[in-house]
Amino acid sequence: MIQLPVSLILLGVAFLLLIIYIILHWVSYVSIPSPETKTPYTPSKSSPSISVVIITHDSDYMLKRVIDRVAQQDFPNYEILIVNNASTDNTSDIIKRASIDYPSLIRHTYLPQSLNGILHMSMATTLGVRAARNEWVVLLKPSSIPKSSLWLSSIAQAIETGASLCVGYNDYYGYDSSHWVKHAIKNRKKQQILNFRAINRGQRKPIEVEGSNLVFRKRDFFNNGGIGKWLSLKNFHEIPYATTYSTSGETVFLSLPDSQVETSLPPIQELWDSDCKLISKTISKLSFRIKLRRNYYTLITTIYFVALFFLVGGIYTYTTPLDFDNSNKLIDQSLNLAPNIPFTLPILILSFIFVIISLIHYICILHFNHRDQIRLYSPLTSDAKEIYSVQD
Repeated sequence: MIQLPVSLILLGVAFLLLIIYIILHWVSYVSIPSPETKTPYTPSKSSPSISVVIITHDSDYMLKRVIDRVAQQDFPNYEILIVNNASTDNTSDIIKRASIDYPSLIRHTYLPQSLNGILHMSMATTLGVRAARNEWVVLLKPSSIPKSSLWLSSIAQAIETGASLCVGYNDYYGYDSSHWVKHAIKNRKKQQILNFRAINRGQRKPIEVEGSNLVFRKRDFFNNGGIGKWLSLKNFHEIPYATTYSTSGETVFLSLPDSQVETSLPPIQELWDSDCKLISKTISKLSFRIKLRRNYYTLITTIYFVALFFLVGGIYTYTTPLDFDNSNKLIDQSLNLAPNIPFTLPILILSFIFVIISLIHYICILHFNHRDQIRLYSPLTSDAKEIYSVQD
């Protein structure tokens, strides 16, 4: 009876874990649709009615810009509702002028700074949704503008296909090309692509949403109790709301160019770091199941590193004889490194196959991720320097 060496067993386990890792990775992969796959849509008076809710605080230099862009939408049934969240700048004047320029579109309300001087975006959001007259609500930040005049049409098209929650793609851009700006943009794009795959993988729920370009039904919002569970959060309460109350199979990720908005990053890194800390605090409030889904790729990558550990262990035990006791003499003898051992070739072949499969897998990941980025790309129409120069 031939005794298999421990090294061959370890390499076999490494190979098995590698296959499991690759299967789990590609089962989770969903390709970003090409813009050419979009079907024509003609909005009409029977299209869903939409309220674009813009919550602003001391962003007068951005507010006029986003109002003008939303007012250019080629869509019949919508309104623009502005929530002035205790602004101390010229926001009120901007709103008054916009009400004159677009009297049939603009409505507004405000939230005083009455909670011990604390600005709660959760309360402003609730106020905006409650004041909205239309069935569907789109949250939009002052720092975000639609890329296309067909933005609302693309949202209406998704709603008519049966969506109850639409998560829109945000194309971020920065004031300059500094390291933190590039890192922030890369990180947000990666998170949004992972969110796209989570939503479309077996019609599951989102793992994260942006606070801008988020669409939901007003009735659903209040039937779910709104964001009452997360009133303690100062911001980014949309994340736990959407990940908790979204209906599996009825959540759509809006990735095509017409449905995108472009969002400017803060002009200084400290503001972005502050937002990241608030997002981390928000994520800590999520359920264990959602956190597990958020860390899906981390978990399966762990499987790959375990496979590497077994690979290295197999090679090590083959090249370095182990000191067994007398009861394992047969195994000990089979581990002695010698040119005539019959297991030399299989071990070399398995190690070579492991490396080749890993390289092919990695190259494919790079290729498909690059293709997805290309399909998401559409030219920016804004310049952050022009935006913030108005503030100066």
